[in-house]
Amino acid sequence: MRMIGPLLLLTVVLTACVGDAPSSIAYADVPLVGDVSRGEVLYNEPINGIASCLSCHQPGAVAAPVLDGYAALAAERVAGESAHEYTFYAIAEPARHIVEGYGNVMPNTYDEALSPQEMADLIAYLLSL
Repeated sequence: MRMIGPLLLLTVVLTACVGDAPSSIAYADVPLVGDVSRGEVLYNEPINGIASCLSCHQPGAVAAPVLDGYAALAAERVAGESAHEYTFYAIAEPARHIVEGYGNVMPNTYDEALSPQEMADLIAYLLSL
């Protein structure tokens, strides 16, 4: 009986994840300049009922990597992709770039919940870390 709660939570998280679903927002539609302070708010708060980024990307979390020094890592993660582009796809199509040691548990609906400007703001914040 004690396992029902965790199993239900795992089912909900995995249901929100899909392999290679195309993004609802095209990368070309996302401004290259975002507002870091608005991005920080988006990072720390739930987005249209979706868990906040901070809920998984925090020290001690096991579901997702901590994002300290993220900009430098993002710039080198995928050959031929800028840090901005890598970050867009990491948010919009999380199955596209799975960090070694982690599974595909990130919800793949942030691109539906964010406007292109909000996506730019969130990217700007992440690249400021």
